[in-house]
Amino acid sequence: MPDVRAGHVSRRRRAGWAAIVVALLIVPLASARADVFVLLTGDRISGKPVLNGKRAITVQTPFGRLVIPRSRIERIIRADGTEETVNQRLIAAPAATPAPAVSRPVPRPRLVLVIQGQTFFQAWDGKTAAKVDPSLRLELRLDEEPIASWVDAKTDPEIKGVLLNTFSFAAEDVAAFAGRGVELAAPEVQPGRAVLKIGLATQRARRKLRLAYQVNDADAEHPAWRDRAEATTEVDLRPESPTIVQVRQNRGKMEFSGFLRRRMKNVETFQIDLHPE
Repeated sequence: MPDVRAGHVSRRRRAGWAAIVVALLIVPLASARADVFVLLTGDRISGKPVLNGKRAITVQTPFGRLVIPRSRIERIIRADGTEETVNQRLIAAPAATPAPAVSRPVPRPRLVLVIQGQTFFQAWDGKTAAKVDPSLRLELRLDEEPIASWVDAKTDPEIKGVLLNTFSFAAEDVAAFAGRGVELAAPEVQPGRAVLKIGLATQRARRKLRLAYQVNDADAEHPAWRDRAEATTEVDLRPESPTIVQVRQNRGKMEFSGFLRRRMKNVETFQIDLHPE
């Protein structure tokens, strides 16, 4: 029978404990040399790859083997410090701020008056010149609603015994007045022709157009306009294209009853003809 002594037991125990300590030290040393697998979620897994597949990598971790799909790996940090990118992490781009809506001007109907022919005028006896306002006005209405007017307050060069005003659309002679929502362009004046361009606030519609030359029966501060010549017609207003109206003017028979008396007669024969295109 073998001689078992206490010293032998003691040496065996010491040898066993040493083997356990060495085994325990293996794990941290292996972990220190392991690769780090950084996932797309930001998580990290440490371990040594034991099988590199096309779709997955099998990794030996301190807790056992783990199969990691390559589609979930962002990059691999090797034990020697090098890195391998497997997939790019997709970072959601901030939502684009929608551009503010650009308000476009709503097309409005445009009315164009092309005035041709003879010019409207008015004469007063020179003896009463100090008591009258020699202003003349051209008024434009749609369905009897005034939308624009042009006033000429500049008289012609003095004629002995007669106060005369010949209506002019020249910028230095006429003042324009627009109704609410109406836009007026400066008159385009050529010899024997004047063009008036009006932007209207109304929408597409068929309206009654009325044009009238007027004289002032009161003073300039408190005018009382009275029609001397007028014409009406129907017009179709549309935003896609301008409505053009030809205005033809004819003085008719206008004469003085006597050179010395300087009085006119038949002034009511001034004619205005409207022809929508």
